[in-house]
Amino acid sequence: MAPTTTQAMTENAEWVATDAALAELCAAARAAGAVALDTEFERTDTFFPKLALVQFCIGERIALVDPLAIEDASPLRALLEDAATRKVLHSCSEDVEVLASWCGARPRNLFDTQIAAAFCGSRYGIGYRDLVADAFAVELDKDETRSNWLERPLSAAQKRYAALDVAWLLPLAERQTEQLEQRGRVGWLAEECERQVQDVIDRPGPEQAWRNVKRAGGLDPRGLAALMALAAWRERRARELDRPKGWLVKDEHLVLLATALPGSLDELDGKGLPPGVIRRWGGELQDIIDQTRELSAAELPNALPAPMSRADGERLKQFRKRAQHHARELGVAEELLARKRLLEPLFAPAVAVADCPDALRGWRWEILGPDIEALLREQWP
Repeated sequence: MAPTTTQAMTENAEWVATDAALAELCAAARAAGAVALDTEFERTDTFFPKLALVQFCIGERIALVDPLAIEDASPLRALLEDAATRKVLHSCSEDVEVLASWCGARPRNLFDTQIAAAFCGSRYGIGYRDLVADAFAVELDKDETRSNWLERPLSAAQKRYAALDVAWLLPLAERQTEQLEQRGRVGWLAEECERQVQDVIDRPGPEQAWRNVKRAGGLDPRGLAALMALAAWRERRARELDRPKGWLVKDEHLVLLATALPGSLDELDGKGLPPGVIRRWGGELQDIIDQTRELSAAELPNALPAPMSRADGERLKQFRKRAQHHARELGVAEELLARKRLLEPLFAPAVAVADCPDALRGWRWEILGPDIEALLREQWP
């Protein structure tokens, strides 16, 4: 596609602000069999992202959908869930989250150009603009990256920027599909995109929120029980109030409470717990702490495993080097195959082959399976 064609497409981008126009647009995308999508959203003071714009590109047609004016998003949900229509996005996880939040969709048949690029030898996490520059020798501007996308009306510059974000996605996907087919990796990409959707849509509930709290490793079983309950409370309250979790109580304050288990939160006033936390949430937090202090030993969780030993850390390092070697041989971005957080579970105590994380199954198992089996049977290196 020539830059002049792209310029004409962006200048003629449609503004879609009625339910009927959205329905027609989604029907056109399904008829075409492929659509490029992007979103703009705000998430500075809320738990849930606020969708501000959805960009479509169908062939040489670009449309900007105003979700603030749409009442019926069901056509978009149907489009996203239509397995026969390819949805092309770049770095899709946040887009999947905000679209799922807006219209309840679980997207199918996604093609993520950032992941595809990693399978084709580009650097991991490459940005859309760099990818367009590499593939088509076209430089896209960044003038509106910090725009307020919830304001209305959008400026001409904002609309142009938003339109450019989808203008090159379909040509990119066509080029990448050819490369993936040559390398036999079309299925790998489909699997990884589906995993991206799964990771976003099927995130653990509030009861698992403690796992994302930093510096929890030093807690004893009762402190860990308190952290589990406190983090679950925070998650539910943040969702209910639609406010960021840190706005309620920061991670370090949850850990402080779980460590001290005070008889009264006033005991921690001036010792690291902000007065505002005590004032707003003191009663609810104290109730959780009191309930935790009354748990019997049998009701407490097991303590977290000790940090990885130096010996296992060295084995992990060597195993990553082996995986990185495979990636280089295959021309796959090393981080896609051998990120540390993917491989760390293999070095937990008493892990068997059956316990291998799902993320290491599928296409990764095709590459690393023999090494993983040897590792877990203590036959590696």
